[in-house]
Amino acid sequence: MFKANKFIVLSSILSIAISTMLVLSMIMLSFNAQDTLKNQMKQVYGEMDLSVGFNMDQNNVLTPNLVHKITQNKKVDKVSKVSIAHLKVNKMDTAIYTVGTENDYLPKSRYHFTKDLNKKSVVMNKALAKVLHAKIGDKILIENKKYTLVETVNDLTATGSAPDMLILNQKVVKSYIQAKNNSKAEATYLLIKAKKDVNALTLANQIKSYDKDLRIDIAEQDYGVKSNLQSLHLFIVVLSVLVLIVTSLIIISNFELLLYKMRNQFAIMRSLGASTKQISKIIMIQSTVINITGICLGFILAFFSQRFLYSWVEKLFNIPTTPSEFNIGVAISITILAFIVIQLFLFVPAYRSTKVLPIKTMEENEKLNYSYSKARITLSKVLVGIAVFLVIGSQVLPTREAYGPGMLLISVVLTLLSFVLVFPIWLPKVLEWFLPYGQRLFGQEFYISVKNLVPQVRKNTVIILMISSLMIIAVFGSVTLRTIQVSQQDQLKENYATPILVETRLNNTKINPVEFTKVVEELPDVKSVSNFSTLGLAYLQEEGKDIDIDYAVVDLKRLQNQGLISELKSKVADNSLIISERFAKQNHLKEGQAVQLGEFSEPKQAVEPNGSYIVTSIQKKMINGADAYLDWSNRRFMDVDFYSLYVESNHIKSAVSELEGLKSQYPEIKISNYEQSAKEADKMFYQRWGIFILVIATLVVSTMVGVFNSLVNNIYSKRKEFAVLRAMGVTPKGLRKVILSQVNLYIFIGLIIGIIMGLLMTFILLLVDPEKFIIDYKVIIAVSLSMLVGSTFIFWFVGNKISFQELSIELTNDNK
Repeated sequence: MFKANKFIVLSSILSIAISTMLVLSMIMLSFNAQDTLKNQMKQVYGEMDLSVGFNMDQNNVLTPNLVHKITQNKKVDKVSKVSIAHLKVNKMDTAIYTVGTENDYLPKSRYHFTKDLNKKSVVMNKALAKVLHAKIGDKILIENKKYTLVETVNDLTATGSAPDMLILNQKVVKSYIQAKNNSKAEATYLLIKAKKDVNALTLANQIKSYDKDLRIDIAEQDYGVKSNLQSLHLFIVVLSVLVLIVTSLIIISNFELLLYKMRNQFAIMRSLGASTKQISKIIMIQSTVINITGICLGFILAFFSQRFLYSWVEKLFNIPTTPSEFNIGVAISITILAFIVIQLFLFVPAYRSTKVLPIKTMEENEKLNYSYSKARITLSKVLVGIAVFLVIGSQVLPTREAYGPGMLLISVVLTLLSFVLVFPIWLPKVLEWFLPYGQRLFGQEFYISVKNLVPQVRKNTVIILMISSLMIIAVFGSVTLRTIQVSQQDQLKENYATPILVETRLNNTKINPVEFTKVVEELPDVKSVSNFSTLGLAYLQEEGKDIDIDYAVVDLKRLQNQGLISELKSKVADNSLIISERFAKQNHLKEGQAVQLGEFSEPKQAVEPNGSYIVTSIQKKMINGADAYLDWSNRRFMDVDFYSLYVESNHIKSAVSELEGLKSQYPEIKISNYEQSAKEADKMFYQRWGIFILVIATLVVSTMVGVFNSLVNNIYSKRKEFAVLRAMGVTPKGLRKVILSQVNLYIFIGLIIGIIMGLLMTFILLLVDPEKFIIDYKVIIAVSLSMLVGSTFIFWFVGNKISFQELSIELTNDNK
């Protein structure tokens, strides 16, 4: 049976193969990028979470008591001591960077050696061994003592260590240091592994409390890169699901066509005694063979193309990958999942075709009208009513912040379901209404094509759904990405009041804001600094009411010097209160007015007065959504912690580099600058935009193959009708016009419905953040033109071929 319909089967297999390859490649790319970063991290830091020690220019050392205190911390899983020295290799008569380590997994993973070290063994990098002409087992004279070379390691330039390095037992190096410096140093620094589920920043902050001068380095991925990859992974998963859905619609369309051509054969088989179970088995085997063949072909294409594809995508989208790796386990899992999704879609038409009697089968094959119209219309109205209620509820209910996004998502699904239910019923009515106008505008051929199209709506529902689904994805993806891009740019401008921002990543940081501000202010390339606290909650007490007011504690003079607040008319005092224009209007406050503030007392479980304050200034714009500013000189309200510094500099890169040097002293700080953040935001956008365009281009091609294949078969199944038109005197040119009008009308209807539904769906979902809605007309126009130009080009040839077939043969064709 496949042989007679080989084109349909082949196009189905190719559609599955292309979508499988695309899904596999995208998801494997995402996993590969994450694995690459993990490997880079492991190469640099090994298994450690923290390294703790003192700067070399400090007089402090890690004493046995301090090491014991750190080791006994309940959040610490493993501590390994490392001692650093420069020891002389006699043969070279020069001092070499030397690391003394213990024999556990932390230093072995950090310095990449495997042998246990005793007091007479040494490990060195390969470049140094080559200079010394040393091989494994040779004796090396170091500081006039003999050591046996037990292993050589790769040159560890990535760790920041010196190109040449010796690795000895920790006790050996410690004894050299203690003898040379007359010191009681237990180690130079400690490698620390935190217990499972322990936050490294929290542990670092705790260890810092043992000695404020401790230098703590945290082994962590760049926050921006990590966040970027996580969102990229989510984006790819969502796109992959959409690809599978569109592919499934294409396969359903092809399979429906296959079943249409075979139902007469099935009816004859039933008449001859074949059971429903036997027919079902034949159809299931056919659908499974098509699916397995396409999936396997897609897997093979993904496997063999991955090296070329990964390197191309890495260059195009600037995503870190490891092209040589292809995770077979993950790929097989994704392939099986794709197979299951597509197979579930295929079961629907297959199951429907096995449950009817022979005569019913013949009737079903040619049935054109839609039954149960009233029930469908009623159900669609109910779904739309629920969707409207959910949209309104997501905007006005008190729980909108928690449940609003979910309500909007459900409303989108219900709207789409409602549309699927009613459009085959409404569309013929719309076309019937348009017929006389279309005849006047486009001629008699257009009238004939549309008249013939109206009864075919039910049979070709899937074709229109395919085109609509493609446009929904194109509209939703392009509008969402462009909207996010513009919103990100606006948000960045709002967040970066100054070119450089220094924030804490801990909720209860121990950083003293006044001291930290002075430390940063003393850096050579820093021009000015102002600080900002977390938001605290106070209460404006007036007329027996307690009104919530979110306040931040700041350095008002520094903020004023940086121009982050407008010039104050009076001097800053301990009881100065700066409030936002919005809050002032809401509560009818004016400059110079005295107000009473209070704060909540836990013991009394009531708001207690905290003193009188003078409204010194009313500001149009406040940072971080604060309602009010208080100065650090005010000690009455201190239910806040340090949050951020706003740093001005004429030399951004140098200033950022100097600030990065403070991380060893303040490990929980995060440093960012507007220029770099804007570049990262653009990079993230173009990564997703590039992948989105790649997916859309593939979907356009796949959908065109599926749609055009269905339409070609649909046209060939009506060759007798076209032969009758030719017999009635319709010219080849007129017949081509009929075919092109009918095909392009299908596509045009799908495009218009897809654009409308895509914009509606995007608008509903973007109500989560309703400030922006940017329509990307270029993508919408490009996809629409691709479909229309492609269909015109292909069906001109199809129409031309049909127009010149022998009329007598065409009139007797059974179209099966």
